[in-house]
Amino acid sequence: MKKEASRSLEILPLYKAVEDEARDLILAGFLERFGFIDHSLNPDLKDLMGTYAKEGHVFFVAFDDGVLVATGAVTKEDHRMGRIERMSVKSSYRRQGIAQTMLEKLEDSARFCKYERLVLETHNSWESAIRLYTSNGYHLVLDDGMRSHFEKVLGDGDFTMKVGR
Repeated sequence: MKKEASRSLEILPLYKAVEDEARDLILAGFLERFGFIDHSLNPDLKDLMGTYAKEGHVFFVAFDDGVLVATGAVTKEDHRMGRIERMSVKSSYRRQGIAQTMLEKLEDSARFCKYERLVLETHNSWESAIRLYTSNGYHLVLDDGMRSHFEKVLGDGDFTMKVGR
């Protein structure tokens, strides 16, 4: 049975005091999924604060009762398109609606940045991620045999950018 995201879930922009913890959460997910970590494939993780401080980039961390449980980012592809990256939920907190809440936050942020569409990619074996994205209106544009590449056109709906959630 799927649990709902905790009402105490708070999503904030990344800040220095939790940068190492956010990096560790992402790396733990890689280790779990791949069985190893190749640091050369993830240069942005060396300096999350610097990498995601660029114009059009955002990086969020989610807390449940003070525990860092998820990360997610949007990076600028061009002035009309953003890319969702670094979506990760701590393994013991999965299937509670946290990824859904983070995805909504990232989409709101992309609209705030005036992006008209979002793209992302995920590994073909990550079925739960593929279900999350397809159930939220992302359409498969390419399957390269290892990764599925998705795109979503963002609506113009009114919204309020929320600092915490």
